[in-house]
Amino acid sequence: RKVAAKAAFDTQTAIIGTGTTMIDFASHKLDDAPGILVLDLTGSLDTQNSEYLMDCVQGHIEDGIDRIILNCAALDFISSMGLGTLIRAMARLKKQGGTVALAGAHGAVADVLRLVRLNRLLNIYGDVGEAAAALRQES
Repeated sequence: RKVAAKAAFDTQTAIIGTGTTMIDFASHKLDDAPGILVLDLTGSLDTQNSEYLMDCVQGHIEDGIDRIILNCAALDFISSMGLGTLIRAMARLKKQGGTVALAGAHGAVADVLRLVRLNRLLNIYGDVGEAAAALRQES
């Protein structure tokens, strides 16, 4: 499974989903912060795709990436499994001396993050630029 996840990111986009549940992951590095990886999430993060996202994050950790921004600007829905995946990603990166930041969460996704108080546990920023600036200062 990790090989498939890694290959999908090498092509820059992976789309999985069935019915109305879909998430699109695209990865890229910032020109002004090449040590930071941005994963753009689109659609829903739930039981059907959370493990896939975790495999992708783990693959990047194994490649030496230690700072990841999860861009949630186009994320429409997040389930409890998706919330758990965010926490697992943070824990794995922290264990390796790295960090994960969330950027651009809005609407229902931002409401859920606040409701379960993940804003106290995760680094959440208004947009990717703000998150990148914070991660650059940490290095």
